Amino acid sequence: MRSATATHSLSQPIRGSHTTERRVMMGVMCFFFLTQVGCWEQVSKEWFEQMKWQPAVQAFELNQYDHQIQITNLSPPDGTVPIGWGSVPDLASMSLSEQDAVPNPNAATFESLARGKEYFDVNCATCHGPTGGGNGPIAAPNGPIQGVLPIGPGSPLGFSLAPGLTDGHIYTTISLGRGRMPSYRRIPPEARWDVVNYIRDLNGQGG
Repeated sequence: MRSATATHSLSQPIRGSHTTERRVMMGVMCFFFLTQVGCWEQVSKEWFEQMKWQPAVQAFELNQYDHQIQITNLSPPDGTVPIGWGSVPDLASMSLSEQDAVPNPNAATFESLARGKEYFDVNCATCHGPTGGGNGPIAAPNGPIQGVLPIGPGSPLGFSLAPGLTDGHIYTTISLGRGRMPSYRRIPPEARWDVVNYIRDLNGQGG
């Protein structure tokens, strides 16, 4: 007991000394950081300009830096195609007969038909209807779009155009648009062939 008490009494001055040192160090650090922030804000623009100090033009304001603008030509070189598009035919440069003759590279497998149905339901059924009959919810008389052509069974007109069209013709129509139908280039090129297969399947053409 005596030994423990003596040790405890000897350690008290040392602990107090450490506390004082820590307080001094904290004070020095606070002073350092506070003075550094002040110096940073006083940096001269002539020798070290900060990012926040840069020319800016507000809306409808005359651009006095117009002579400093450098426009870089970011267009890709001629003949460049996106990755994966090397085998996609350039339909816009073809004649109508060449477009109609473009062969369908996708076999009508169950996977292709399932993918085609998925894209058809999202992109085509709104006008052409779920079976391609031209009676979608926004096609007349259900909606405001007049003259939607039937490409599948169930048409009020009693016929479907798709059996008389080639795969290339349907693919080109999806890719470039035709007549009043807009282009559906947002459908990936490979998936457009799946839509063609699905339209064939809707028309009982084997898909």
